[in-house]
Amino acid sequence: MVTPEGTATALVIGAGSGIGRATALLLAESGVDVVAADLNAESAASVASQHARITTVGDRSWDATDRNSCEQLLDAAVAQLGHVDQVISTVGWTAITPFLEETPEYWRRIIDVNLMSAIYIAAAAGRVLQPRGGSIVLTSSEAGQVGTSGETVYSAAKAGIVGLVKSLAREWARYGIRVNAVAPGITATPLLESQGGDAILASIVKAVPMRRAGEPEEIAQALAFLASDRSSYVTGQTICVGGGLTMSS
Repeated sequence: MVTPEGTATALVIGAGSGIGRATALLLAESGVDVVAADLNAESAASVASQHARITTVGDRSWDATDRNSCEQLLDAAVAQLGHVDQVISTVGWTAITPFLEETPEYWRRIIDVNLMSAIYIAAAAGRVLQPRGGSIVLTSSEAGQVGTSGETVYSAAKAGIVGLVKSLAREWARYGIRVNAVAPGITATPLLESQGGDAILASIVKAVPMRRAGEPEEIAQALAFLASDRSSYVTGQTICVGGGLTMSS
């Protein structure tokens, strides 16, 4: 599939489930041609089967913690679509554990998944977007704004994305590339369900003014806005979407 010039195109990384899946479907429904990529190739294919405007690039997994994989993915997406206008990453992972019980290997995994993946994706995206401009949207977290007990290194990694988007936004504005991030609060995703689900949700939502978790579709709205021309004068920003949790930070 090569998209006609003038049709908006997007690459969504982490599109196999949760926020990424919701984002890919929202973009497709709004008329954007989307390449869905994920570490789980079957999940990406499942998303692609839900809408005619969504496709995958090869029946393979894409590892966002590997720089070569990110470079190859961007090149494959350009070859598939003809051009890429929007690169959106929803890659992230965490577990809730006491800091002093964690190992250096665990810390490295958290940093690789949550920060290094964003750096690799941004570098690959910047290379392909420079000739014509475009938009990069990464996923931070409200944990990176205020910290979270049991997610210390995760919070540090997600805070790093805030600095990453500010710096790249300054450096790449001359190329017509906007760089922003969304910081979700607690969101009803498979990751949350895998880590205690209702028990964790009940303990956290008490601190959320809206007294509920967000839905993936609500986070997707913010990602799609920042990726699109509707936010054409917005760059270097991290928008919190968390029911008001960090409004005073």
